[in-house]
Amino acid sequence: MAGKKDKSFVRNVAKERTYRNQNEEYDDAYFKWRADETNQFSFNYVHDSREHSYMAGRGFIKHDADTAESETLHNCLRLLGAVMLVMLLFDVVNYLLAIYLNGGTCSAVFFSNRFSFGEASEYSCIVYTCVSILKYITAIVIYQVRSKLQRKVALPAGSGNDTAEFRATAIMMLLLITVMGRFASFILSTFLSVVKVDSVYMYMFDSNEPMIQAMSIAYNCLIMPVLCEILFRGLVLQSFRQFGDSYAVAVASIACGLGFYDLSYIGYSIICSLVIGVFTVRSGSIVTAILMHMVTNAVNYAVVYVGLLNRGLGRILAMAVCVLIFAGALVAYTRLNYRKGWSFNSDTNESELTFTRKIKIMLSSNTVAMWFVCALVLTIVNMRIGQ
Repeated sequence: MAGKKDKSFVRNVAKERTYRNQNEEYDDAYFKWRADETNQFSFNYVHDSREHSYMAGRGFIKHDADTAESETLHNCLRLLGAVMLVMLLFDVVNYLLAIYLNGGTCSAVFFSNRFSFGEASEYSCIVYTCVSILKYITAIVIYQVRSKLQRKVALPAGSGNDTAEFRATAIMMLLLITVMGRFASFILSTFLSVVKVDSVYMYMFDSNEPMIQAMSIAYNCLIMPVLCEILFRGLVLQSFRQFGDSYAVAVASIACGLGFYDLSYIGYSIICSLVIGVFTVRSGSIVTAILMHMVTNAVNYAVVYVGLLNRGLGRILAMAVCVLIFAGALVAYTRLNYRKGWSFNSDTNESELTFTRKIKIMLSSNTVAMWFVCALVLTIVNMRIGQ
């Protein structure tokens, strides 16, 4: 038919992609976001193979999908690096305020003091909580406003995989990883103590005052997990899914993990974040991530808290909880694997770039590099030496 454009030669990369374990609303919203040509953070590539660009002296210019994806990835990494630097500034403010108000950190119990509470003041804990909440809210607002990511994408609702049984399995698996991660952190902390470097034992307010502990539980087990997951498994992970699920999970996990400026805690946090990211993609729901984070923090918190109050009782409780977690994780995983055939099954065709190339692009980003360096400096500054 005359005047009708032949679409058989046109490739629309965004339209080729559907996102696993998501509903139609999510796919439609994601495509609409990616198709916005004015948005520098969405990978949009539409090309008619019959069209060629020519430049005098250079000949025909090749501008394929991988080039477009590389440019968009650079922009997204620049945004992520900037947001993480903003969060780091809030952490610096909290660090300085803690020194001024409390003579040191009030937000953590350290390895050298793992059998007794300190004397963190109520005022310093209130200030720390307010600054920390403001840190997450600021980061969420900046990332959402700049990326223009729609709520249906940033806070996915899933497509039916997010059942109660699946959530229970996800929680049990994260608890299992937490047990192993805490043990690895304990070993690393022991080695670090040999060279007089104190490590974070648990992020909780270092006081046994009821009011301060209530505040600590509310922040560490309720408020922080919700805000953290909205930012990292919501905005960050979902916006980076356009570059592949595996890469998105990795980027969100690294960003989340490096927000803890302690040598023994960074690796543990990154591994836990990877597990949360995998189950978020598998379930398709942000609720799964939030529940995993909240329940794991609460269980971890309770065991540590009892141990600080009573060393003997704490050891008995820790052993009992570990046995229950190992047994529960084995049963839950076996049931889900039998009924649903669990696997992550990363799609090899979900990106124009190789995973290695995307990592190289991440490492070559100036903003990300600046954030890495600043995070390393703050980790060194935050170290307690000679304890």
